[in-house]
Amino acid sequence: MLIRTDSTWQILSLAILSSMSPSFAKTIQGTFTTALAQASFGQYLTSFCFHGETAEIRYILNTTGQTPPKIYLFLHEDWPEAAEAKTCEDKLERARVVFELVNVTGKYVVSHFKYPRIWHVLYADGYTCSPGRPVTPVEQPNYIQYDLQLVNPDSLGNPTEHFSDEETGLLRFYQLLTVAYFVLSCIFGPQIWQAMSKHGPMQLVLQLLTASMGLQAVLAFFMMVHLHRYARDGMGYPSYELMAEFFDVLSQFAMLYMLLSLSLGWTLGSSHKSSHLDIIRKKPAAKVVGVLAVIQGFLFLWEQYQDREHRLYHAHRSHAGAALVVLRILLASLFAWNLYTTVAKQRSALKKDFYSSFTKSCMLWFLCYPVFVIFSWIFSEYLRYKLVTMGVVLCQSAAVIMLYRLFFSRSLYWEVSALSSTLPLRLDKSFSLKSYS
Repeated sequence: MLIRTDSTWQILSLAILSSMSPSFAKTIQGTFTTALAQASFGQYLTSFCFHGETAEIRYILNTTGQTPPKIYLFLHEDWPEAAEAKTCEDKLERARVVFELVNVTGKYVVSHFKYPRIWHVLYADGYTCSPGRPVTPVEQPNYIQYDLQLVNPDSLGNPTEHFSDEETGLLRFYQLLTVAYFVLSCIFGPQIWQAMSKHGPMQLVLQLLTASMGLQAVLAFFMMVHLHRYARDGMGYPSYELMAEFFDVLSQFAMLYMLLSLSLGWTLGSSHKSSHLDIIRKKPAAKVVGVLAVIQGFLFLWEQYQDREHRLYHAHRSHAGAALVVLRILLASLFAWNLYTTVAKQRSALKKDFYSSFTKSCMLWFLCYPVFVIFSWIFSEYLRYKLVTMGVVLCQSAAVIMLYRLFFSRSLYWEVSALSSTLPLRLDKSFSLKSYS
């Protein structure tokens, strides 16, 4: 007699139910099912970076099941080969640790290594690799509700720390970042608001810069709240984390739109009244950058879909993330090339100073993500996410501050915008477009 849970519809339904559980958190609640384990040669639960001698996996089950449920642990370096295994037996044989959940509650102390190690956690049972195994009165396919906690030792050596070693320090970082944004907004907010209320030639630039910085500040606040709760229960507020990712995408689009505006000279003359959308329809340069911006947003969403865990920056974990890095380099190259051609034709030292400062800020914004991703490869896997996250957020904030200083400087922006006949980053000569001053 074959297992009755092998229908396609039931497997899909179970997969949807499983995906709705917060499997990206380190307190995991869901259901162990034989059907899901059969479909993917083991039901994937999560990954966690353990350290110390008292790191534990704790579990609470509503029943022990009639077929002994087992947890399989794979080291991160073994996982790629295990994930590509052709047979169920071959995949499960690559596990470094296997332990059976014999009671409704219990714990397992994870093997200690000198340095932190990332483990991937799977569930399997006796029917996982034997779909044709006869069902007996003693053994039946499992359907077990579970609550799984993965914890590291705290500073006193007690197993109470919910953060994986990939995430330690991020809570303090976002707390300091949120405070810094609040203090800076109190100090410089009135000055920026006063400048925008004058409706001068730099109004759009300041609006977009302020929107980008504001979105980054909201992102930091949401991540701080999420991680503060996460430190207590291992789950946090997943919806806040998703909102933080959404605000990051909006911030990237605001900055890209601002740089595109400067590229076509839209913000350097108060007399220019045309609609930006009309200009985009007419100018190939705007269309090229606009298409690249849409592709950037698509790659970001694809990256989030591919990864099992929601993260702001994880280019080293998927092909979509790597493509996103390449696209950022392409956008940086496009702006740098046009800046170079513009600066080469300038004789005014004032204009060259403006272009030089503007180029540094733009390149810092575009290239910090690719540079930190590549730089992170010299570090251990568990350090890469923290390094990329902190480095990118700080560098992009520094780039925005540098642009604020540039556009508030009367000796640079105001003189260039009033006297320049060749606008910054003008793409018209490259694309045979009409010049305008």
